[in-house]
Amino acid sequence: MNNKIKLIKNNDEKDWSDLEWIDEFYSFLQGEFPKTIILSKTTQPKLTSKKAFSIIWYLQEHFSLLPCHIERCWSCKGLFDSDSEGIYWESKGRDYCGDCEYLVPDNYDNCKRDN
Repeated sequence: MNNKIKLIKNNDEKDWSDLEWIDEFYSFLQGEFPKTIILSKTTQPKLTSKKAFSIIWYLQEHFSLLPCHIERCWSCKGLFDSDSEGIYWESKGRDYCGDCEYLVPDNYDNCKRDN
């Protein structure tokens, strides 16, 4: 597995892909907690999927803490690895995962992402 995320500490010793790590963080920001994380109810984040991904985007673009190849699908709102799937519709400014690519017309303005 070729991961760009290098953990200093991995308490659960998970051998996850970048997508799996960021998806767990994305879920955490929306109020879904892994069993190994315990926070009081007053400190638990519960963001919308859009706000949660804006934090991920900020950590990708401004701090380079998270790899930039994890995107959020405009249609289903799920995360996907753009290195291995998906389409970016440039004129619309939208990313689509492999499952939602069919929503992009054949004559859209940009080609599939370079893999």
